[in-house]
Amino acid sequence: NKLYICTFIYKDKKKFKKIYYKFIKYCISSKYVDKIICYSASECEYYSKKFNLEINKFIYLNLGIRKMNINKYKKDMRADKYILSCGKSNRDYDFLISTLKNTKYQVHIICDNLKSVKEKNIKVYNDVYGEKYFEMLANAYCVVIPLKDLKISSGQLVLLQAMQFKKPVIITETVKNYITDSYNGILIKNIGSNLIEALEKLYNNEELYNKLSENAYKEFEEKYSLYVLGKNIGYITEKD
Repeated sequence: NKLYICTFIYKDKKKFKKIYYKFIKYCISSKYVDKIICYSASECEYYSKKFNLEINKFIYLNLGIRKMNINKYKKDMRADKYILSCGKSNRDYDFLISTLKNTKYQVHIICDNLKSVKEKNIKVYNDVYGEKYFEMLANAYCVVIPLKDLKISSGQLVLLQAMQFKKPVIITETVKNYITDSYNGILIKNIGSNLIEALEKLYNNEELYNKLSENAYKEFEEKYSLYVLGKNIGYITEKD
Protein backbone atom coordinates (compact mmCIF):
# COMPACT_ATOMS: atom_id res chain seq x y z
CA ASN A 1 0.00 0.00 0.00
CA LYS A 2 0.99 3.61 -0.50
CA LEU A 3 0.23 6.55 1.76
CA TYR A 4 -0.42 10.05 0.43
CA ILE A 5 -1.02 13.11 2.59
CA CYS A 6 -3.55 15.11 0.57
CA THR A 7 -3.62 18.28 2.64
CA PHE A 8 -0.51 19.54 4.39
CA ILE A 9 -0.15 23.03 5.87
CA TYR A 10 2.57 23.84 8.38
CA LYS A 11 2.99 27.04 10.36
CA ASP A 12 5.43 27.62 13.21
CA LYS A 13 3.83 27.75 16.63
CA LYS A 14 4.50 30.59 19.05
CA LYS A 15 4.56 28.16 21.97
CA PHE A 16 6.59 24.93 21.92
CA LYS A 17 7.91 25.90 18.48
CA LYS A 18 10.87 23.49 18.46
CA ILE A 19 8.89 20.55 19.84
CA TYR A 20 6.09 21.08 17.31
CA TYR A 21 8.56 21.33 14.44
CA LYS A 22 10.35 18.12 15.46
CA PHE A 23 7.06 16.28 15.84
CA ILE A 24 5.81 17.29 12.36
CA LYS A 25 9.18 16.48 10.80
CA TYR A 26 9.15 13.07 12.47
CA CYS A 27 5.68 12.40 11.02
CA ILE A 28 6.31 13.41 7.43
CA SER A 29 9.83 11.93 7.32
CA SER A 30 8.38 8.50 7.98
CA LYS A 31 9.25 5.83 5.43
CA TYR A 32 5.53 5.01 5.35
CA VAL A 33 4.61 8.43 3.90
CA ASP A 34 5.12 8.20 0.14
CA LYS A 35 3.98 11.60 -1.11
CA ILE A 36 2.77 14.89 0.36
CA ILE A 37 0.36 16.87 -1.81
CA CYS A 38 0.46 20.66 -1.61
CA TYR A 39 -1.89 23.08 -3.30
CA SER A 40 0.69 25.62 -4.45
CA ALA A 41 3.97 25.01 -6.26
CA SER A 42 5.94 27.34 -3.99
CA GLU A 43 5.01 25.27 -0.94
CA CYS A 44 6.73 22.18 -2.26
CA GLU A 45 10.05 23.98 -2.40
CA TYR A 46 9.45 25.75 0.92
CA TYR A 47 8.60 22.57 2.84
CA SER A 48 11.45 20.65 1.21
CA LYS A 49 13.93 23.19 2.56
CA LYS A 50 12.08 23.66 5.85
CA PHE A 51 12.18 19.97 6.76
CA ASN A 52 15.30 19.02 4.81
CA LEU A 53 13.42 16.47 2.70
CA GLU A 54 13.81 15.56 -0.96
CA ILE A 55 11.74 17.84 -3.20
CA ASN A 56 10.24 14.84 -5.00
CA LYS A 57 8.45 13.83 -1.80
CA PHE A 58 6.15 16.82 -2.38
CA ILE A 59 3.71 17.08 -5.26
CA TYR A 60 1.84 20.18 -6.38
CA LEU A 61 -1.80 19.85 -7.44
CA ASN A 62 -4.56 22.41 -7.91
CA LEU A 63 -7.17 22.24 -5.17
CA GLY A 64 -10.64 21.12 -6.23
CA ILE A 65 -14.05 21.71 -4.60
CA ARG A 66 -17.53 20.36 -5.18
CA LYS A 67 -19.76 22.03 -7.74
CA MET A 68 -22.81 23.79 -6.33
CA ASN A 69 -26.14 25.02 -7.59
CA ILE A 70 -25.24 28.69 -7.26
CA ASN A 71 -28.56 29.77 -8.80
CA LYS A 72 -30.47 28.84 -5.66
CA TYR A 73 -28.84 31.72 -3.78
CA LYS A 74 -31.03 34.62 -4.84
CA LYS A 75 -29.48 38.04 -4.96
CA ASP A 76 -30.87 40.75 -2.71
CA MET A 77 -31.41 43.72 -5.00
CA ARG A 78 -31.25 46.02 -1.97
CA ALA A 79 -27.75 44.88 -1.06
CA ASP A 80 -25.05 47.46 -1.51
CA LYS A 81 -22.00 46.64 -3.59
CA TYR A 82 -20.07 45.33 -0.64
CA ILE A 83 -16.65 43.75 -0.61
CA LEU A 84 -16.54 40.35 1.06
CA SER A 85 -13.47 38.97 2.82
CA CYS A 86 -13.49 35.76 4.81
CA GLY A 87 -11.38 33.03 6.40
CA LYS A 88 -8.98 33.09 9.33
CA SER A 89 -5.90 31.20 8.20
CA ASN A 90 -2.97 33.47 7.31
CA ARG A 91 -5.20 36.53 6.75
CA ASP A 92 -3.89 40.09 7.01
CA TYR A 93 -7.05 41.84 8.14
CA ASP A 94 -5.06 44.65 9.73
CA PHE A 95 -3.92 45.62 6.23
CA LEU A 96 -7.44 45.36 4.82
CA ILE A 97 -9.06 47.41 7.59
CA SER A 98 -6.39 50.10 7.75
CA THR A 99 -6.56 50.54 3.97
CA LEU A 100 -10.34 50.65 3.56
CA LYS A 101 -11.50 52.39 6.73
CA ASN A 102 -13.21 55.73 6.07
CA THR A 103 -13.45 55.00 2.35
CA LYS A 104 -16.53 54.79 0.15
CA TYR A 105 -16.34 50.99 0.11
CA GLN A 106 -18.58 48.82 2.27
CA VAL A 107 -16.66 45.84 3.66
CA HIS A 108 -18.03 42.66 5.23
CA ILE A 109 -15.48 40.39 6.94
CA ILE A 110 -16.35 36.84 8.03
CA CYS A 111 -13.88 35.61 10.64
CA ASP A 112 -14.51 33.89 13.96
CA ASN A 113 -11.43 35.20 15.76
CA LEU A 114 -11.62 38.83 14.64
CA LYS A 115 -13.13 41.39 16.98
CA SER A 116 -15.65 43.91 15.71
CA VAL A 117 -14.29 47.22 14.46
CA LYS A 118 -15.58 50.72 15.02
CA GLU A 119 -15.32 51.82 11.39
CA LYS A 120 -18.73 52.67 9.93
CA ASN A 121 -18.03 51.09 6.56
CA ILE A 122 -16.58 47.82 7.90
CA LYS A 123 -18.61 45.07 9.58
CA VAL A 124 -17.24 41.87 11.12
CA TYR A 125 -19.27 38.65 11.30
CA ASN A 126 -18.11 36.01 13.79
CA ASP A 127 -20.65 33.23 13.34
CA VAL A 128 -21.41 32.68 9.66
CA TYR A 129 -21.29 29.22 8.11
CA GLY A 130 -22.87 27.12 5.37
CA GLU A 131 -25.93 28.54 3.66
CA LYS A 132 -25.62 31.95 5.30
CA TYR A 133 -22.06 32.26 4.04
CA PHE A 134 -23.03 31.31 0.50
CA GLU A 135 -25.86 33.87 0.58
CA MET A 136 -23.40 36.58 1.55
CA LEU A 137 -21.02 35.43 -1.18
CA ALA A 138 -23.81 35.48 -3.76
CA ASN A 139 -24.69 39.07 -2.83
CA ALA A 140 -21.13 40.40 -2.67
CA TYR A 141 -19.78 42.61 -5.43
CA CYS A 142 -16.28 41.16 -5.23
CA VAL A 143 -14.00 39.22 -2.88
CA VAL A 144 -10.73 40.40 -1.36
CA ILE A 145 -8.33 37.83 0.17
CA PRO A 146 -5.41 39.55 1.97
CA LEU A 147 -2.77 36.97 2.87
CA LYS A 148 -0.01 37.54 5.41
CA ASP A 149 2.79 34.97 5.14
CA LEU A 150 3.76 34.73 1.48
CA LYS A 151 5.46 31.37 1.99
CA ILE A 152 2.33 29.63 3.24
CA SER A 153 -0.39 28.48 0.88
CA SER A 154 -3.84 29.54 2.02
CA GLY A 155 -7.00 31.18 0.76
CA GLN A 156 -7.59 28.70 -2.08
CA LEU A 157 -10.93 27.45 -0.75
CA VAL A 158 -12.44 30.93 -0.58
CA LEU A 159 -10.82 31.79 -3.91
CA LEU A 160 -12.39 28.81 -5.69
CA GLN A 161 -15.79 29.40 -4.09
CA ALA A 162 -15.70 32.99 -5.30
CA MET A 163 -14.70 31.86 -8.80
CA GLN A 164 -17.60 29.42 -8.87
CA PHE A 165 -19.97 32.22 -7.85
CA LYS A 166 -18.52 34.42 -10.63
CA LYS A 167 -17.12 36.98 -8.20
CA PRO A 168 -13.97 38.87 -9.22
CA VAL A 169 -11.21 38.24 -6.71
CA ILE A 170 -8.42 40.53 -5.51
CA ILE A 171 -5.79 38.47 -3.70
CA THR A 172 -2.26 38.81 -2.38
CA GLU A 173 0.10 37.38 -4.97
CA THR A 174 0.83 34.02 -3.34
CA VAL A 175 -1.52 31.97 -5.53
CA LYS A 176 -0.02 32.55 -8.96
CA ASN A 177 -0.84 28.97 -9.92
CA TYR A 178 -4.54 29.83 -9.73
CA ILE A 179 -4.75 33.45 -10.84
CA THR A 180 -3.50 35.10 -14.00
CA ASP A 181 -3.45 38.80 -13.21
CA SER A 182 -6.19 40.78 -14.99
CA TYR A 183 -7.48 37.61 -16.68
CA ASN A 184 -9.39 35.71 -13.99
CA GLY A 185 -8.55 37.87 -10.97
CA ILE A 186 -6.26 40.62 -9.72
CA LEU A 187 -3.00 39.98 -7.88
CA ILE A 188 -1.68 42.66 -5.52
CA LYS A 189 1.01 43.25 -2.96
CA ASN A 190 -0.20 44.16 0.53
CA ILE A 191 0.25 47.85 -0.17
CA GLY A 192 -2.69 50.16 0.36
CA SER A 193 -2.36 51.92 -2.98
CA ASN A 194 -2.35 48.54 -4.78
CA LEU A 195 -5.64 47.52 -3.20
CA ILE A 196 -7.33 50.86 -3.81
CA GLU A 197 -6.21 50.86 -7.43
CA ALA A 198 -7.55 47.33 -7.96
CA LEU A 199 -10.91 48.25 -6.42
CA GLU A 200 -11.19 51.39 -8.53
CA LYS A 201 -10.70 49.25 -11.63
CA LEU A 202 -13.44 46.82 -10.61
CA TYR A 203 -15.99 49.42 -9.56
CA ASN A 204 -15.45 51.72 -12.54
CA ASN A 205 -14.87 49.29 -15.40
CA GLU A 206 -17.85 47.06 -16.09
CA GLU A 207 -16.11 45.39 -19.03
CA LEU A 208 -13.18 44.32 -16.83
CA TYR A 209 -15.56 43.18 -14.09
CA ASN A 210 -17.48 40.93 -16.48
CA LYS A 211 -14.29 39.61 -18.07
CA LEU A 212 -12.83 38.56 -14.71
CA SER A 213 -16.14 37.00 -13.63
CA GLU A 214 -16.60 34.90 -16.75
CA ASN A 215 -12.97 33.81 -16.99
CA ALA A 216 -12.91 32.87 -13.30
CA TYR A 217 -15.98 30.66 -13.73
CA LYS A 218 -14.55 29.08 -16.88
CA GLU A 219 -11.28 28.30 -15.11
CA PHE A 220 -13.15 26.77 -12.17
CA GLU A 221 -15.15 24.50 -14.47
CA GLU A 222 -12.07 23.30 -16.33
CA LYS A 223 -9.48 22.99 -13.55
CA TYR A 224 -10.82 23.24 -10.01
CA SER A 225 -13.75 20.91 -9.57
CA LEU A 226 -13.59 17.99 -7.13
CA TYR A 227 -13.85 15.67 -10.14
CA VAL A 228 -10.70 17.12 -11.71
CA LEU A 229 -8.82 16.87 -8.39
CA GLY A 230 -9.83 13.21 -8.10
CA LYS A 231 -8.60 12.49 -11.60
CA ASN A 232 -5.27 14.20 -10.89
CA ILE A 233 -4.73 12.24 -7.67
CA GLY A 234 -5.64 9.06 -9.53
CA TYR A 235 -3.09 9.87 -12.20
CA ILE A 236 -0.36 10.30 -9.56
CA THR A 237 -1.17 6.98 -7.87
CA GLU A 238 -1.14 5.15 -11.21
CA LYS A 239 2.18 6.71 -12.18
CA ASP A 240 3.76 5.67 -8.87
